[in-house]
Amino acid sequence: MKKLSVAVLTASTLALSACGGGGETSSTADGGNELGEHRTPDESSRCTGDQAGGTITMGEYVMLPSFSPGQGHYGLRGGAQSAAVYDRLMRWNPEAAEFEPQLAESLESNDDNTVWTLKLREGVTFSNGDPLTADDVAFTMDLHKDPAVGSTAKTDVDEIETVRVIDPLTVEFELSEPWVGFPFALTRSAGEVIPEDAYTEVGAEEWASNPIGAGAFVVASNTPGQEVVMEPNPTYHGGPVCPTLKFISIPGSQATLESLQNGEIEVGYLRGAQFVHDAVDADMQGFLSVISSGRAIVMNNGAAGYDGIFTDERTRKAVAHALDRDLINDRLTGGLGQPTSALLAESSRFYDGQRGLDYDQELASELVEELKAEGDWNGDVTLLTNTSPENIETGVIIKAMLDAVGFNVTLENVPQSQQAARLFGHDYEMTIGGLNPSDADPSASFTAYVTPGGPTNNSGVDNAELAEAGRALKTASGLDEQIAALNRFQEVQNTIMPFTIFANAEEYVAVDEKVKGVAPTSSGVMLFDGAYIESP
Repeated sequence: MKKLSVAVLTASTLALSACGGGGETSSTADGGNELGEHRTPDESSRCTGDQAGGTITMGEYVMLPSFSPGQGHYGLRGGAQSAAVYDRLMRWNPEAAEFEPQLAESLESNDDNTVWTLKLREGVTFSNGDPLTADDVAFTMDLHKDPAVGSTAKTDVDEIETVRVIDPLTVEFELSEPWVGFPFALTRSAGEVIPEDAYTEVGAEEWASNPIGAGAFVVASNTPGQEVVMEPNPTYHGGPVCPTLKFISIPGSQATLESLQNGEIEVGYLRGAQFVHDAVDADMQGFLSVISSGRAIVMNNGAAGYDGIFTDERTRKAVAHALDRDLINDRLTGGLGQPTSALLAESSRFYDGQRGLDYDQELASELVEELKAEGDWNGDVTLLTNTSPENIETGVIIKAMLDAVGFNVTLENVPQSQQAARLFGHDYEMTIGGLNPSDADPSASFTAYVTPGGPTNNSGVDNAELAEAGRALKTASGLDEQIAALNRFQEVQNTIMPFTIFANAEEYVAVDEKVKGVAPTSSGVMLFDGAYIESP
């Protein structure tokens, strides 16, 4: 078997180029591209007992919707809150470009990556004192598989055909197909172990607000959508935990940047090239990510009973052809962003010249007129966006481009948390979003977005050819095979167009100089188990 030890799990086929932490670097949280010289926080030191105390406040892009299983997939959607309570079985270390055990002691695969054996650390307990066991891991996977739970990790764990409990600390996962990137699933919300006895006793509704986990923190107070306060877990397996954590909702990256500059928060999630550049220009240290497919228009292909004009792929292609991505970039970022129609950023190690549909205003107009001529549709569509100033501006620009080719766009602006809820609930016609795949294993996100009935298939696309291209991507092993599968996936995506990409996304988790020991993992999630506030 191939062993992933407690010290370091080397992902040779998933390796990324990365620079050392602390000082100027182009290292990113999921692989990416240098936007300029910036300083990455030093994550090498950890909390010790004499550093206990103080509060670290983080401004969130979107608050975690709840502590229900599988909601903490992404950093931009409150993943740090979830990881603080539950911890993760594995961690993706972007600096070393390796997977590392976290709650786990080791992870081993057989030769064809269809069977993975997980060994848990001894002596790990949940915050209520119950031991973390292999039975809890098996129970957690079953929860994620249950459609009623609504876990965003469902597509990942659906790859697991059988979970076998070998002994109290050992679990064996047998996959339905080879997946060299399986450790990646355990770095995300599938790796947040739920204690079976405690969850069963209180029930899913109570759990959503008052969870119990094996993480470094416990929930002290929770005002959903606004503020969560967490206190140190005195029984955390990783040693002493120093600060109180406070997570607050801040509307938009501009307000978050101002809160950082005013000293109102110590950590802030910034999204958008202009805000990242502003933070770097202000010499704020932080973790930088350039995210492929980070900015997209997601169109309802027929989810939740929608039977409107976007169920016709010609409408979706008209939207793709109507977007002048360079002009959007100039208007929104002053040319600082990365406009693209491709699923992958040029900085991705998987990039091979892939392209989406090009800007073609004439063709877009022809498609719209063709659709109008066939029935009683008059061009009316609704674009859902959120109330942050940068997203309102994005909506206005996109509306103008779509109106220019014959659409009649109505803008609907709602708070960020409400937009996210409606996206995942399929309560929209067209909205601004993003796919946000990790370059550690982009197959996981791309497959999840096109698997029929999947919890993160926000467009509702149900196309056998696209789903098969996603499966082929996930089972590819070597780099050449993965690139070929991604080329095929892009090719099929261009014919179906369930969503259209208009830019990569730039994300920067800015960290105050006095905060030490914060560490990134996959999908922009920050880990605070070793964090502390340095004494002046």
